Amino acid sequence: MNRNRLSAVKSPLLIFCGFLLTSTGHLAWMYHLMEQTSAFLSFQLSTVAGYALQAVGVGLFLLFLRNKRLRPRVTAITALMAYAAFSVPAVTETSLLGTIVFGFLLSLLCGVIAGYYLYVLTRCHTSRRALFFGAGYSAATIGSWLLSLIDGGKFYTGNGVILICLVLSALTIAVACIPSPQPKKTTQPALPQNVKAKTFLLVAGGVVLLFSLVNNIGFSYAASEVQGGLRPELSRLFYAVGLIAAGIVTDKSRKYGAVCALAALILPFIVLALKGEPLSSVVFWALGYLAFGFYAVFRVIIFSDIAQSHDALFLSGFGLLIGRCGDALGSEIYAIAEKQQIILTAVSAILFIGAVFLFIKLFQLLYAPSLPKSENDIFNRFAVQFELTGKEQEVLRLLLDNKSNKEISALMCVSENTVKFHVRNLLRKTSCKNRAEIKTAYHAADCLS
Repeated sequence: MNRNRLSAVKSPLLIFCGFLLTSTGHLAWMYHLMEQTSAFLSFQLSTVAGYALQAVGVGLFLLFLRNKRLRPRVTAITALMAYAAFSVPAVTETSLLGTIVFGFLLSLLCGVIAGYYLYVLTRCHTSRRALFFGAGYSAATIGSWLLSLIDGGKFYTGNGVILICLVLSALTIAVACIPSPQPKKTTQPALPQNVKAKTFLLVAGGVVLLFSLVNNIGFSYAASEVQGGLRPELSRLFYAVGLIAAGIVTDKSRKYGAVCALAALILPFIVLALKGEPLSSVVFWALGYLAFGFYAVFRVIIFSDIAQSHDALFLSGFGLLIGRCGDALGSEIYAIAEKQQIILTAVSAILFIGAVFLFIKLFQLLYAPSLPKSENDIFNRFAVQFELTGKEQEVLRLLLDNKSNKEISALMCVSENTVKFHVRNLLRKTSCKNRAEIKTAYHAADCLS
């Protein structure tokens, strides 16, 4: 494979190596914890606290991206070397405290590593972004499952896992050193003209958080129902198939991918309703992980697209950050109300309703913006987009009617200096140089509407 082709597939290779490394280290640490403490405490430490620390790690990397003096690749390589170093004591420490401390460090570094490969994905790929992400994750999850078959299913509790972590760390560093291809212009639509970035971030973040909560409560319950017959890493095999399907569908249509992610939310309710029926629980548990692939792709791609189109790469991992927060909180809610099926169902139903409500709002913002019905609607939309005050709107109306500053001053009963002050604010907020450009911007918005 020549250098150009290698660069073109850098992001899926990086995702594969990085996710296989971190999932291998996490599973090995989890099994080591289970040998040292109770099932409840190991769940709290490896799942609830682990997810939360991953979110912190992603957040730290995103903060690094905002500091222009820090180099993302150097930060990632440093994190990978630290991960290799800490993985050894995390799975060999004889004291519970030592196991917890080094495991927590692994979780934190896992977030940093994930932040880096999502940054690379966002920077380099567009039309195949979802498939590259899904394929990388899918290959890594299958690799994780294959590793679990070694030594009669005892691989993650043996010393061989240390060697694999060290090898995967070196391999991931090597892939990170591959030159990245030049960023490509996005082929996916950015935010519609009338949608403010802050509104999108608030609504999309809320959707991802609620999706995570509903999914984790339902799937945690399912795992407890079938845990006697299935090992944790087996869930990743079903997850892998869902990721590939989600990548293909989402690249063909962001809209359809989002709808599939919403549809997947119904499966946790089916699982909650199947208490006492192990066979049915296993079936829907497997289907749940298939569907979960759509949500995993959705939460990454929706922010990745916006991060690239708005040249705000520090948002590239925002979906995973919010998702991991929801994963941690959802797992904790399940742990608290594990024996109370009615409470779990009620909480899930409330969260589900909230998720559907916000999803509809997000869908309208991104895929089905309503058309203005009058000139007044167009004007109001323009005013909202640029956050114009009441006085600024009055000046804009008169300016669009070709009134001079003197005429505007007389009509509004204010001084010309006040009019000039409002005009300057209009120019600043709309990024226009003069009155003619404001008119052009307004009529362009009119045409887009």
